[in-house]
This record gives sequence, structure tokens and C-alpha cells, in this order.
Amino acid sequence: MSAPTITPHVETMETQPAPYEARQPPVAANALLGAWDTQTWRSAGYLALGLFTGVLGLAAFIVVVVVGVTFSALIVGVPVLLAALAVSRGMAEIERRRAGIVLGTAVPVPYPLVSGRYLRRIGQWLAAPSTWRDLAHHLFLFPVTLFSAIVALSFWGAALGSMTLWTWYWAMPNDTIYIFGDWADNPFTVDSLGSSLPWIGVGIVLLWVAGWVTKGLARMSAAYTEFLLGPSQTGR
Repeated sequence: MSAPTITPHVETMETQPAPYEARQPPVAANALLGAWDTQTWRSAGYLALGLFTGVLGLAAFIVVVVVGVTFSALIVGVPVLLAALAVSRGMAEIERRRAGIVLGTAVPVPYPLVSGRYLRRIGQWLAAPSTWRDLAHHLFLFPVTLFSAIVALSFWGAALGSMTLWTWYWAMPNDTIYIFGDWADNPFTVDSLGSSLPWIGVGIVLLWVAGWVTKGLARMSAAYTEFLLGPSQTGR
């Protein structure tokens, strides 16, 4: 009786990952109170944190590009470039987890399995589209997060400024505020307590709009991260 043959398992790039299922859209929130629910504050925190991580992501992109160009002709170029790409992957993982603040769960890791000797693994890593999608994400992350944060902050500032206008209009020159410019018979001039009180209602409306704008911009930014840093339908 012959001994049973044991076939070793070898992990290769051809191993097919489980199909990626798109996340289901969230349940629609109440049109009125949904502007100030828990998700609004999570979205605001997400956008505020993005100002910091956006700068780090841009720095990671610059480091990889500068290191790749500077050391490409040197013997130490490959190890240094791999270290820089490792930093890029670390930043990508931070962004996947940050997107989870809005999406409810971190974006799945898209990197392919690699096998073989050391140099072959390096080649597979460099050939993976996900490696370069990380860099594309880092390059455009800062303008995306900066735009989102500025727009959201502008709405919140306008809302709070309008609601409190009656408390500080008198501190302006001539005790007067010209909302949309200084021209004759401007109906949007605030120069008394009576003319400032209607702006409380305007501020409440802007506060409602600010909540929805904040959530919308956060989902846009998180969708950008999910598109570039998550698994793709056609390949990794």
C-alpha cells in the first residue's frame, strides 16, 4: 500500500477574491430632523479630520514621487522606493478607516495576493493597479477635503452669524451691516434690533441646509475614497 501524496498549497496571484458587493444605500433620514442627527456630527468630524489627513496624503504622494525619481538610478533605489510605497499604503489604510466614519464600516482592502521569490513579489506589488490608485487618491485627496470642509464651514458660519446678528450688528461701523452690498435703499441693511430679528429665521433655515450639505459633502468625499481605495469590479 503506497503512502498518500500530500500536495502543498501555494498562494498565487491567480487566487480569486470573493466578489465585492457594493454597499447598500443608507435608509433615508427624516427630511426635517435628519439635518441634525448623529450622522451629521459624524460627517462634520470626518470633514474636519480630512483637512489633516489630506495634507499627510499629499506629503506621501510627494515623497513617493521624489524618492522614485531621485533614487531610481541607484542600487538602493528599490528598497527606498518600496519603503515609500509602504508609507503610501499606510496612508491609504488610514483613509479607508476614516471613510468608515461615514460609511459605517471601513473600506475593504483591495491588494492582490503575491507569491514567489522576493523580486517576483516586488514586481507583483508594483504591477498591482491598487498600488498606483493609492497614489492617485493621495494626490487629489487634499483639494477634495479642502473644498468639502470650506463649503460646509461656510454654511455653518452663515447660519450661526445670521442667528446671532441681533447681538453684534451694533459693533460694526455706523452700527450698520450691509448684507449684500452698500447701495441706496438696500432692503438687506441691518441697522437696528428690529431689522436684525428676521435674520434669526434665515439662520435657522441655513442651519438646516448646513446639516444636509455637510452630510452630502462627507458622502461625496467618502465615495471618492471607496472608488479609488476599495476593491474594483474588474481588477485590483
